[in-house]
Amino acid sequence: MPNFVTVDASAMKRIVARVGAGRAVLAKPFDQGRGLQVAKIMRTGPKGVYRQFVDQTEYRGTSAIPWVRTKPFGNRPAPRKTLLGTGLYRSAWLGGAGGTEKITASSVEIGVDRGLFPQVRIHQSRSASTTIKPKARTKGGKDFKMRFFLGLTYGVWMSRARIAKGIKVPRRRVSVASETRKAAVLFLRREVGAKVRLPRLTTAAIR
Repeated sequence: MPNFVTVDASAMKRIVARVGAGRAVLAKPFDQGRGLQVAKIMRTGPKGVYRQFVDQTEYRGTSAIPWVRTKPFGNRPAPRKTLLGTGLYRSAWLGGAGGTEKITASSVEIGVDRGLFPQVRIHQSRSASTTIKPKARTKGGKDFKMRFFLGLTYGVWMSRARIAKGIKVPRRRVSVASETRKAAVLFLRREVGAKVRLPRLTTAAIR
């Protein structure tokens, strides 16, 4: 009987190796620098972190949640835009000094160093606002250092009873929009050459 099919053992090994390599890539789509590229998309891609600072709006999934504007406080006028200040906080979120990435086989999370930017505990909180209450007291313990700081710095003098209740600060959070996820998936499909599952992309949250 004629043999119409011949199998080249070495060719078969190469095919098996390619299939195995493809499975490995699909199992770990963020390996080989792809995770860092996805982090860049999260920061500067469609409705990413950069756009959220520009628009002063949290883009989360398909939702758009405007940030609460910063109000004037004593002798400090209201800024044109909030959370800009020196620009260091925004720069860290965009991958500059103090920015962080946590990349695993199946997820990418970006954030900022909590020690360098303590305000992130407020703005990435799960609560819509955080009440800051005074803790440190003056010598003798009869008054709050925070009361004198606000009075001497901003000209806002509160009674001890009033400041003991604390000051409420609204959250201005950055998140991951649906458009950002789609851009990350398209990038991974081009790199991997196959369909990939919707990746887990998050911004660091503070409990």
